Amino acid sequence: MCLKIKSLLCPLAFLFVVSGCQESVFQSLKKTDDLFVYEGLPHPLRENPSFEKEMKRDDVMQINDHWFYDAKTKATGNNRDQLMNLLFDESGFSSNVMPKDCGFHPDYAIMWESDGVENYLMICYTCGEVELIKEGKTKSYDLNFYKIDSWKNLLDDFKSKRPS
Repeated sequence: MCLKIKSLLCPLAFLFVVSGCQESVFQSLKKTDDLFVYEGLPHPLRENPSFEKEMKRDDVMQINDHWFYDAKTKATGNNRDQLMNLLFDESGFSSNVMPKDCGFHPDYAIMWESDGVENYLMICYTCGEVELIKEGKTKSYDLNFYKIDSWKNLLDDFKSKRPS
């Protein structure tokens, strides 16, 4: 009997490990109805003249060492629903982050509160990477290449201050 149980548990454990089964890192989203979007400043290196000009504004702020315009925009209606769908789609993210040399710079940050704590998902289109900041800890993920356009199209609706 013990051998039978072991023969069942070993394949199940293997499947669990290789499939990456784990509680979604975005479970805290289930505890909120509100999503907010912050627009990132121009890239500090590739767009340095624009970045320096924008840094002189009174309406900029830092979140975890990255610069954003401080006006957060509440995602409502269809935009909110689409954001939630992208955030809960675990196939859109991979924890197998490959090293990149572009210098992570978030174009946007999505913020939500869960149990009184602010959580952020910062998205960098250049390197196709996201950073989840949850409970003071940062975890990096690669953004699925096939999902980048969906993110760009949706978050373009929140562009209001960044120069073109």
